[in-house]
Amino acid sequence: MLKQLLFFLFLPLTGILGQVDSIGQWRSLQSFSQGQYVTQSEESIIYTTGAAIFYLDKEDLSFTPLTRTDGLAGGRINIVEYHQPTETLVIIYENSTIDLLHEGRFSTLPQIDNFNFSGDKRIYDVSFSDDGNTMYLAAGYGISSLSLDEEIFNFTTFTGVQVSAATEYGDHLYAATPEGLYRVPRTGTNINDFGSWELLSTGFGLPGDYTASTVEVWRDGLYFGVDNDVYRLDGDTTTLHFRAPVAQHRLAQLSGGPNFLLAGFRCTATNCADRAVYPLTEVAADVSRLGDCAFQFNNAIEDERGRIWFGDDAEIISYLDGLGGNCNRLRYPGPPEDTNYRILHDGTSLWVAPGRLDENTSPSFDFDGVFRYVNGSWEVYRRNEIAAFRGADGQVGGDDDFATVIDVDYDPVNRIHYFSSFFEGVIARDEAGTFTLFDETNSTIELAPDAGAGRIRAAGAATDAAGFTYVAVSRAENNGIVSVRSPEGDWAALGQDCGLNIAIDIAVDANGYVWVVHRGGANGGLTVIDTNGTPLDPSDDPPCRTITMANSVLPTNQTRSIAIDQDGSIWVGTAEGVVVFNCNASPSDPDGCTGVLPQTEADGFGAYLLANEEVRTIAVDGANRKWLGTNSGAFLLSETGNEELLQFNRGNSPLLDNTVRSITIDPESGTVYFGTELGVISYLGDATQATALFNEDLIVFPNPVEPGYFGPIAIDGLAVNARVKITDLSGKLVTDGLSNGGRYIWDGNDYNGRRVTTGVYLLFASSGSSTNFEQQDSGSAVAKIVFIR
Repeated sequence: MLKQLLFFLFLPLTGILGQVDSIGQWRSLQSFSQGQYVTQSEESIIYTTGAAIFYLDKEDLSFTPLTRTDGLAGGRINIVEYHQPTETLVIIYENSTIDLLHEGRFSTLPQIDNFNFSGDKRIYDVSFSDDGNTMYLAAGYGISSLSLDEEIFNFTTFTGVQVSAATEYGDHLYAATPEGLYRVPRTGTNINDFGSWELLSTGFGLPGDYTASTVEVWRDGLYFGVDNDVYRLDGDTTTLHFRAPVAQHRLAQLSGGPNFLLAGFRCTATNCADRAVYPLTEVAADVSRLGDCAFQFNNAIEDERGRIWFGDDAEIISYLDGLGGNCNRLRYPGPPEDTNYRILHDGTSLWVAPGRLDENTSPSFDFDGVFRYVNGSWEVYRRNEIAAFRGADGQVGGDDDFATVIDVDYDPVNRIHYFSSFFEGVIARDEAGTFTLFDETNSTIELAPDAGAGRIRAAGAATDAAGFTYVAVSRAENNGIVSVRSPEGDWAALGQDCGLNIAIDIAVDANGYVWVVHRGGANGGLTVIDTNGTPLDPSDDPPCRTITMANSVLPTNQTRSIAIDQDGSIWVGTAEGVVVFNCNASPSDPDGCTGVLPQTEADGFGAYLLANEEVRTIAVDGANRKWLGTNSGAFLLSETGNEELLQFNRGNSPLLDNTVRSITIDPESGTVYFGTELGVISYLGDATQATALFNEDLIVFPNPVEPGYFGPIAIDGLAVNARVKITDLSGKLVTDGLSNGGRYIWDGNDYNGRRVTTGVYLLFASSGSSTNFEQQDSGSAVAKIVFIR
């Protein structure tokens, strides 16, 4: 036995091979292609994308991201402001939660979000006092004052009218509102009582009825908006400082910089032609607008070099070199945008379908194409670069441009990716990188007449083990809810007699049955099509089966998602939980295939699985466990669904948003990708796809286990259901267990929960029972783990 142990000791040390993240680590894959709001520190230009934050070094414009994995509270971001005296970054979220980032530490203030108030709690602007300690929040309910040092609220004034901006000037506090500009003395008056505030009106040389949208202190003067014009306060009177040209725009911001007071106008017309930014000086005069560099203006700042940076809702990051300078566009890492409808990992790459459907399956109209994440960088396939995305005429802007891609499917048999458009059919991308558009002219995919002339509602695709690819077609004119393509390229339409016609998802089980998910009330449910082994010949198909609440245990006809697990069970997500169909080879049997509502137990009481949750997506990991995406976050369930193993939401994890639209899993690394309202984020899971036989070289990471590391130790390359034993060099058993798919996790402790000591530990893996492969001896494998205390 000692000889055998010494032999194992001299096995090659197994280390981290291509593995960077540790088990349980999160990684953001968000977009940094736009800057919706901008501020600055002495060293950096600081932007928010609306979902994350990034810093641009003022010297070399290098890029540093700040995301949920770095500590952001989460949610959509409206405003970022940097307070130089205290070196604090203030982050304002859409729900009015506030993050204060100071010296690398986050303080999250949820008081406004948690306040029991039914009115408008949104924060519209932030300003700071002269003493460098107080921050004023202009909000829908009024004004709040916050101490940056103590992180407590000094006072709140409920105004009964929205406050768009507020600032301290001289002895008064000013508030810009739709009723005009109000002010109140900062001392000697009850600021909390809005009745003590004074409206600046005709007595100050102002119109009797006007809107004040913004107010700013610049070079010892107070400037504010009067409708679209800019006025200056001089003592107890005001003067017109800048008369805005008559146009379809509104004054959005006044921003004081080293050289100019920037007056930014956001267009109100659909075509956004009347946007403009004017560089004002202390002299009241007509000025020329800056060069056209912002598209959907939110705000602007001027840095000490005279560069003017724009916060913009458009998908650009832009700045002017200065007055009369060039407009510069910047691009930084990440996908072009954060929108996603479905995501797919094909074992090599992550694919994102960025099109969107609303709750009534009405599509957005976009030409964003498809995004691919591979080898740490993003690629974009869209009409500007690829002819197939430009339709039959090959011209950008034609009526048949390939729009609103909502699904990516991979056919591993023929090595083809299929992109489904809810406007123009399906594009196939083969292994050579050739793109082919399939529509009503060269396939059996049917038009959707109610969508407009020439429109096709392709809702997704799935490929069977023989390489036949099935495309779900919504609102097909002849009820051909499925079109199938053979490996040779022949097509056939299926399902014309099935009844339901609003297809939204599709799956094919191991027996060749095609499952179609239909969204909607009266038009919702499932369709099962039996191709009878001849997918291209529907004439010999038995009648399809429609599954609804009336003939199954479906709690609602509002079906949402579908997945097939490693045992062949069909998991269906609905607006009211999950149903599992274990139909074996007879899903067409209305009596023997009605489905099961999985039950979980909590606090001694049984309940149906996620009965009150809308299950938008389902994915199966290498251990046959189920990941479910809902409006309340993501859930990891045991194989049968009767045990909740993990729950991620915005409150207990870096998950970007509680609305999880899509989940996909990299089978090789076990990385779980979540497509959310605010972008894509990944989590390194503890299960990988197992193989029938053990890998020749197991991968152990980290290895060696360094002092101070207390995270999980992962062993990859195991056969399915492997039995793992870990011993010390004397052969004493330390721990044992079964793998999760092809991965085993060790916490570094022995059976008694004690941390193991410094030394070399031996891992022995042998065959376990299997339901996913033919019963066979999977062999065995060994590895060693070096532990340093």
